Amino acid sequence: MSTEDHVVNEGGNIQGSDLNDNEYAETEDSPIIDPRERDENKVDGKEDNHRKRSNMLRMIAICGISMLGYGIYGAAYDQWIYVRFAKDALGNNFSQLHHLSARDPCFRGNKSESPYKSDLLQAQAKTARFGVWTMLCALIPSLFTNILLGVFSDQIGRRLIFIAPMAGNVIRVAITCAVALWDLNVHYILIGSFINGVSGDFGAFFMAMFVYTADNTSKGNNRSLLMVFAQAMNFICYYLTLLASGYYIEAEGYVWPMVTGLGALFLSFVLCLFFIRETLDKSQVRRQGMILGIKSIFGFYFEEPENPLFRKGDFIVLGLVIFVYGSSLGGIAITTIFLMSEPFCWGSTRLGNVQSSFGLANALLSTGLMKLMHLIMGDEQVALLSLLAGIANRFLFAFANYNWQIYTAYAVSALELPVLAIIRSILSRMIRPNQRGSLFASVAVIETATFAMSGAGLNELYASTVAEWKGLTFFVIGCIVFVSALILFIYIIVISRRRAKSPALVVNGSAQRYDSETRAERTSSDSSGIINAAGVDYEDVY
Repeated sequence: MSTEDHVVNEGGNIQGSDLNDNEYAETEDSPIIDPRERDENKVDGKEDNHRKRSNMLRMIAICGISMLGYGIYGAAYDQWIYVRFAKDALGNNFSQLHHLSARDPCFRGNKSESPYKSDLLQAQAKTARFGVWTMLCALIPSLFTNILLGVFSDQIGRRLIFIAPMAGNVIRVAITCAVALWDLNVHYILIGSFINGVSGDFGAFFMAMFVYTADNTSKGNNRSLLMVFAQAMNFICYYLTLLASGYYIEAEGYVWPMVTGLGALFLSFVLCLFFIRETLDKSQVRRQGMILGIKSIFGFYFEEPENPLFRKGDFIVLGLVIFVYGSSLGGIAITTIFLMSEPFCWGSTRLGNVQSSFGLANALLSTGLMKLMHLIMGDEQVALLSLLAGIANRFLFAFANYNWQIYTAYAVSALELPVLAIIRSILSRMIRPNQRGSLFASVAVIETATFAMSGAGLNELYASTVAEWKGLTFFVIGCIVFVSALILFIYIIVISRRRAKSPALVVNGSAQRYDSETRAERTSSDSSGIINAAGVDYEDVY
């Protein structure tokens, strides 16, 4: 037997590892349990499953309300901030045109081209550059906050990483509403962005959602499916508000929809305080100092994992996919001003109807598509196909000059499943439950760093090239997604070859094997009792 082989002996230990079979494998030779104890275990198991389902429903409902609030606020803010800079660019002319801004943001009336085109190009550039500053004010402090939240979530509990970003978002939105309501200096918005960043921003919010989902699920593909489902429910709530926001904005302007969004965000924060239950098992907590806690966040990428099925290189490569793909998401903010300007000139209603319709289609299809794809492929392949859909979407935007091209781009994006949620699920299967907070904190740090760099860079690129080729930014984003797909494709080839050549895990003469993709038990003609190490169902632990 090679030194890489792991053998479970009669004492229950995996030779060549300091881990026992209670953590990594279950054998058929386990001691017989007393019937009464077995019945008690079944009752406890049912109660535990009921509690987990209840936790998931509470989390999805509360996060859904939060996304409802953010959806209506975000739709109004993205349009309002552009109109606010258009006001500065147009000067005295704006007082005669502002009533048209929601329906005709190009102010072209019956003309084929806006007479204020040059001024509005200037407004687009200013809006994009202001977006750079709001991103940096939020993302730089959140980089450090997410590290601390990851450390404390594995020691204090999961509720902390829900409460902190929700509180910061409420404060940020309240300040923005005040600026819009009383026509204050727009730079006050940067204060709100900084406070939101100190509280963790959306990196912490999604970290909380995924850690909580991992705590309340198990069994490989089931976990990734539920992570996609949880994110899909959030997006359904988000896009439902977009559907109504266009009409609301046309009827009431930009300010009151923003205030309505603030009310929903505050409600979700209050519900979180009272109804989100703690899921961290304190008996598994490993108390450690701040330095060791920070080290644990980044240790996945520098130390070989305890789980013998994976390598530190797996964490590095998947972290690189997150880094590269996350860079492409930094340009999402420019989509609204891209569509509000020439040659599209979409008003609030069309923006709301189109984005919500295709967004809802994506959210509703994602869970079903994920389930269907799992019948023939694993998580890695699903993520790769989603990235290919993302590439097509960005390139269509880059070369779009007509509305039908935009509709086609949105239709293609319906096939783009939540890539980051899928990769988080893959990563969560590699580590212990009491390491999830640290792992997802490392993912949040990677995302935040990429958003800060790419968001600033892509917004500046758009501001600098909007007059020459406004689609250039989307072309660059498409190339970034292509690189992330290429990295993931190489990883799939490497992991497939490793599974084919994987070391054997001998389990007390048990003659069973497990499929490496579905983790479904299947009969083996091999009587030696060897279980392929790449296919053992470690989800009982992870």
